[in-house]
Amino acid sequence: MPLVAVLVRTFSPGNLGAAARAAKNFGAELALIGPRVDVLHPDAVAYASGAEDLLRGTRTAVDWPYLHENVSRAVALSSLRGRAARGLPPATTFAAVRRDLRAGRRVALVFGPERSGLSTDEIRECDARLRIPTSPDFPSLNLAQAVAVSLALSLPSSLARPPEAARRGGKGQQGDAPATSKDLARLRSSLRESLAAAGYAGTGRNAQVVSELESSLLRAGLTAREATLWLGALASLGRRR
Repeated sequence: MPLVAVLVRTFSPGNLGAAARAAKNFGAELALIGPRVDVLHPDAVAYASGAEDLLRGTRTAVDWPYLHENVSRAVALSSLRGRAARGLPPATTFAAVRRDLRAGRRVALVFGPERSGLSTDEIRECDARLRIPTSPDFPSLNLAQAVAVSLALSLPSSLARPPEAARRGGKGQQGDAPATSKDLARLRSSLRESLAAAGYAGTGRNAQVVSELESSLLRAGLTAREATLWLGALASLGRRR
């Protein structure tokens, strides 16, 4: 399936089951990172109500490297809760997610735990961030509701599955295809290593400065070829040192 709902550190079995049901409603997969609840908790099964098969098949042995390896784009769902956006992945739109899905790209929508939402570090693991437009007078959504709304707003008008080649990222047009989550994760890691080896940006605000540089690369909307060129350039600089 081209759309994946990823729940991070979920602790409520009811929310887990209801999210599974929403995922099945909209033809999405479900994956868990660091769950704090048994997937087959009786309440989870009860709230899944018709989506028990999806719940039982949910991937639980998932971590961030696995996610980057298996999706084209990872999008964090977060209202930021008053945090500054500087140094975070760029904001995107549901329309952009729909375009990715129409192009056959595999997209993960990433949701944080019920009490706190995604941490700043978890948002930085993603390639973009997205906010559900809610009333400012009462902006918070239940986790399962957020999953259902986000999946509904993400789906193109047609639920038809794209051809196999397109679902796997459009091989054969790799030069023009957008960089995948795996490409961008490799690039960010290489950038951090190169800057650290060069002694940049010193102590103190080093982590924040590097995060801002990473964010600028994500905003650039690199193609797969451009990401490869960046990786080659950074590797060459490393060899020169």
